[in-house]
Amino acid sequence: MSAKPPLRFDRNEFAGAFGDIGTDLPLIVAMILAAGLHTPSVLIVFGALQVASGLVYRMPMPVQPLKAMATLVIAQKIAGPIVLGAGLAIGIVMLLLSLTGLLDRLTRFIPKAVIRGLQLGLGLTLCMLAITKYIGTLGPAGYGIAAVAFLLVLLLIDRKRWPASLVLIGCGVFYAILLHGKQVLSLDIFSFDLPRLFVPSLEDVTKGFVLLALPQIPLSL
Repeated sequence: MSAKPPLRFDRNEFAGAFGDIGTDLPLIVAMILAAGLHTPSVLIVFGALQVASGLVYRMPMPVQPLKAMATLVIAQKIAGPIVLGAGLAIGIVMLLLSLTGLLDRLTRFIPKAVIRGLQLGLGLTLCMLAITKYIGTLGPAGYGIAAVAFLLVLLLIDRKRWPASLVLIGCGVFYAILLHGKQVLSLDIFSFDLPRLFVPSLEDVTKGFVLLALPQIPLSL
């Protein structure tokens, strides 16, 4: 059995750590607002899983919210208990499919065209949601900021020295401080809170399985 590679902390690792935050953070924040989830619980557990995956696998492995699930939660404003029930249902189903080998068998019966169609539809839904409910809230400035961010991604998409994610995050922080400096830098917005334990009911798990877990199964094949 080969030894695990040593942990490494340098500029490339730091940039890689933010590789998926452009997807993670907006989806997580939007899900918290749409489903009414407990913010400290979501962020602390998510961060702990990120650290755990790095310690266990010692390799770049994105741990991010399922995009299909996030899109459905945001678009339909599904209640928090159902979202948590869906997470439990997805975990159980994926564990059973992996242990029994059924996951490989299912891939033979579901054409890739179906999976790509679902991914395209969910992607378009998320884009339309961003355009209609988020970008437009700032008026013309919102569309201008989105256009600049899009151009920055195109310019930096292959630049390892200046990762697009770090540049966009830096621009976002600068804009937030410039526009809402007093609120962002105020100590009143900081507080300490621990995660809360929540056990979904059987009804929450059932609804979550039907509404959110089933769409995930084809996409994960």
